[in-house]
Amino acid sequence: MGISAFIDAFDDREKTVTVLNRESVDPLYRMLADMFDSETVSVSESEDPTAPSDVVLLQDEQTGTLAVSRMNDVSDTLLLVNSDLYVTGTVPVEDVETPEVVAHLSNVTFTVEDKQKFLLIHISRHIESLALETDAGALHSSFQQLSRVRDERGTESTYRKLAASGVDTHVYGVGGWDSPAFADELTVHAGDSDELQTSWFVVHDGDGDDDRKAALVAEEIGPNEYRGYWTFEPRLVDDILAHLETTYGQ
Repeated sequence: MGISAFIDAFDDREKTVTVLNRESVDPLYRMLADMFDSETVSVSESEDPTAPSDVVLLQDEQTGTLAVSRMNDVSDTLLLVNSDLYVTGTVPVEDVETPEVVAHLSNVTFTVEDKQKFLLIHISRHIESLALETDAGALHSSFQQLSRVRDERGTESTYRKLAASGVDTHVYGVGGWDSPAFADELTVHAGDSDELQTSWFVVHDGDGDDDRKAALVAEEIGPNEYRGYWTFEPRLVDDILAHLETTYGQ
């Protein structure tokens, strides 16, 4: 079972996103709806005199679990920013903040391109930040082309910090790169298989702690267009890790 099969076989959760007592402008609400658009995620707004203004409420229709975030927090970390903040390293990996509503959009398959792609970029940084904070365990990250580790200043800075930490950091992709000085502190899995050429994954084993396990898996299905999901469910994370270890070794 490869990365594509993990995505194809995934059983999506149905979720609803509701903006309560909206005061934010229409364009911001449309950005929220566009960003979270999915076959299994519905976005709407509602009035509730008992609730504060501009609150974003997420509900998992299968489990009934809830997450709540301020609209300002979602805007400031996702809607009104772009990937340049991470590309340039303006936001260091240790300063990444993820609103609860965004994190709990896990177990939903998204097909993203253009602006919406930032959703997966942000979650990738979230998992890298989690690994760095844990300062232990293993992190497995695919770049399609290993040269991308150095192409973006923010990515190079992130993986330099991970390499210097207690995290056993594995990087995957097509080789032929000008490796950075800290490459000796990484475990490099270079190859040219279809999976390495098309896959985008970031997986942290939580150092054995189920509460700190996380994975994002996606594949490129068109030019700069990706399909995938993220999860914090230990069983799913363990299954993905088992595939990576079986296919590419320790």
